[in-house]
Amino acid sequence: MDLQERLDYIGAHDPDSRERLRRLLDRKQFLADGNVYGERFTDRQFELVFSPLVTASYERARIIEALAAADAAVPALADKLAMDASRIFDHLKELMKRNIVDVAGFDERYPIYRKR
Repeated sequence: MDLQERLDYIGAHDPDSRERLRRLLDRKQFLADGNVYGERFTDRQFELVFSPLVTASYERARIIEALAAADAAVPALADKLAMDASRIFDHLKELMKRNIVDVAGFDERYPIYRKR
């Protein structure tokens, strides 16, 4: 999946994240031209910063999509999305801070998350 397809997917499920990524991507040329101190970002440096941000936003969008289909606990999401449970939990904490996801109840000791 290329960058534009990922940004479109992110935008479909988390428009705020897509907008933040789009603003950063728009600053690429400014960073390459340099600041007042003459410091410049190379394409490789920009990629090292930008790529993990896109990956994290893409993973969050996948979680949002899964929760839109059905409420789920972390282990079920980990199985469904083939992701590490601790990574999913970290993403869920961020999504809860942003009021996109909340806890719908509990299944034994596991919280059940849902999309708002």
